[in-house]
Amino acid sequence: MKKGINNLFSLKMAVLAGLWLLTRPLWPGSGLAAGRLEQQLPKELQIKPRHEVTVAVKLVQVYVTDKDGQPVGNLTADDFEIYDNNKPVPIIHFEKHFAEQLTAAAETGPGPALNRKFFLFFDLGFTDARGLMRAKNAALRFMEKSLLPTDEISLVTYTALRGLTLHEYLTRDHDRVRKIIESFGLKSITGRAENLSNFFYSDMLMSLQSDEVQTTPEDSFFTDQARLQTGQMLDTSRRQGYVDQARFYLEALNNLARVLRTVPGYKNIILFSAGLAKQLLFGRTGGAVVGDWSNPEQLAAQMAEYDAAQADSGLRSDFSRLLKEFKNSNCAVFTVDISRAHKEMDVEGSGGAMPGARELDGADSLKQLASETGGRFYANTVNPENAMEEIVNTTRNFYILGIKVDESWDGKYHKIKVKVNKKGYRVYSQAGYFNPRPFKEYNNFEKLLHLIEVALTDDPWPYLPVNIPVSGLTVVEKGWPVVLAYARAAGADLVDVFGPKTEAYLLIFNDRGELILIKKFKAVVSEKDKKENEAFLPSFMLPVKPGKYECALVMRNLETGRAARGKASVEVPGQLPVMPYLDPPLLLRLDDRARELNGAGEPTLASVYGYNPGTYSAAADTVPVETRKLYAALRLACPAGWEEGLEIKAQLAEASSQTGKDLPVAILEKNREGQLIKLLVELRTGEMTEGTYRLIFTLSAPNFSQPLEAEAGFRAKS
Repeated sequence: MKKGINNLFSLKMAVLAGLWLLTRPLWPGSGLAAGRLEQQLPKELQIKPRHEVTVAVKLVQVYVTDKDGQPVGNLTADDFEIYDNNKPVPIIHFEKHFAEQLTAAAETGPGPALNRKFFLFFDLGFTDARGLMRAKNAALRFMEKSLLPTDEISLVTYTALRGLTLHEYLTRDHDRVRKIIESFGLKSITGRAENLSNFFYSDMLMSLQSDEVQTTPEDSFFTDQARLQTGQMLDTSRRQGYVDQARFYLEALNNLARVLRTVPGYKNIILFSAGLAKQLLFGRTGGAVVGDWSNPEQLAAQMAEYDAAQADSGLRSDFSRLLKEFKNSNCAVFTVDISRAHKEMDVEGSGGAMPGARELDGADSLKQLASETGGRFYANTVNPENAMEEIVNTTRNFYILGIKVDESWDGKYHKIKVKVNKKGYRVYSQAGYFNPRPFKEYNNFEKLLHLIEVALTDDPWPYLPVNIPVSGLTVVEKGWPVVLAYARAAGADLVDVFGPKTEAYLLIFNDRGELILIKKFKAVVSEKDKKENEAFLPSFMLPVKPGKYECALVMRNLETGRAARGKASVEVPGQLPVMPYLDPPLLLRLDDRARELNGAGEPTLASVYGYNPGTYSAAADTVPVETRKLYAALRLACPAGWEEGLEIKAQLAEASSQTGKDLPVAILEKNREGQLIKLLVELRTGEMTEGTYRLIFTLSAPNFSQPLEAEAGFRAKS
């Protein structure tokens, strides 16, 4: 381990409270109880939630080396001491992970309670094309050879034209990140987080009445960032000159560092950059002298030279604040200088770059950023590919220590100190952690990152949103296939997801996992609505090209930050069906305490399928195991009169079985709307056990050349 590595690891993980969902306690059924950490902790440490103070388990990732800088792997929990705000606290959880163990765990079972997190940050605003290629090649080597399967990767870029762009967010899908990096300089591949960010930026800009609503620097930054991302130009006076660009760059980094406070885990930031000019941050070497002037013009010239030699106090202040923000967010910044080496600037000269060129060199800013955050600086004379390999190797071997804390919702900082009670060892760990704070205090940039976390994170444990059943259907509407996606949200664990400021999102991913469509509406639910209804059914309908897709439906309360989500697969056929045809059935429950939620002017589930929403509600993919009667809404398209002699059969089969049992079917309602017949049928299922089932409908009539079939799947759960 190199001496420069400091504060190398940490993780603030709350079993009963999320850092993204900062005001959400552990509600029954939230999914947190199945988390890996809680499975490892004894029952007496699985603590119940409170209201004002949340009991949480903080996990601290620790690196220990001997006097020769070699990792120490024979320590136990008894060898460590932890202090929280200078007070000793007991260690209630202990893990040891070395590279071989991590690789084996990824293949055979659960990995560590926390994963390594890497943010690949490409600074393209202060880098030339040659530097980009060096960074690109190094990052590709990193993606291909150095990572462990459990490592989580984010991809971020900064450019003068678009500002800060988050392409992908903390994913273990390394191949997705690699493809985006490969596209740099050749073509544009848009990441999932980038698509969602652009949608959020556009939506927020539309909601802003005027620029006068900006009340804080964070609000102003978000608005400027949103305009850049959506192709709008900033005031030209703010886009002139190196100093203005540097100021906006530091502002972007400061906002990123601040929002990373709420991201669980220790963050390894790998920054590819040429840095900011030494002269702006530290002043010109030797400065300038004012004196021996004989006329006003000479004095003016000397004063101008003197001013130019001084550091920019505003930039220096922003840079100092950035160092503090990265340290407070438990980020180690590994800086890779991708500028040209000095000697390349003056090959014919006698000794490298001219003094003026050295003043514009950014290495000093990169050195300070690395050294003060516990990372390491790699000069432009070092092969970036070798630097990447070293970064990964220095973060492979670690311990995980867990402590129990009472966590108030005040956002205050706690200082952490880890010691080994044996001599001759060096300990690297986080410096502290922040208590959570109410979601209503988040700025817009933090709310964006929260949405990305909820919607896109591969495994957001232990901050998993409430899981809700979601179904996706393809129906023919006005002659075109459309996707109809809906969720059934019910239960006490969702009581704080719904409110007057709840929003619902539908995200559609193609078969390559790319986010291609986003739709949103405000799902307003009053306290009266919550008292009168036990379930809410948000739904979306939109046209999609033929193909296989995954639909993710997300709901989020903008006052509390509490969220719910679910996913379903759907396939849009390549050809339109020929009449007569049967759309997929919609399973219903006899239910008068459910309310449908839709965007303004959008069709409801009840209007699409023709049932009474005051009597029935959609079942999504789950029905109670004690169900003895099922109801279904069917859509049959056929010319007038073709339905004469219509016969409906239904068969119930377990998902893994090729055979099933016939169910009695009764037609309760039948209505024709043009060439579409909407039917409501009752099915007597009899006794069911827990499991996954298929419900197959067969419709036949004398005018049909062959029977029509449609299938619905569901799970019977207690």
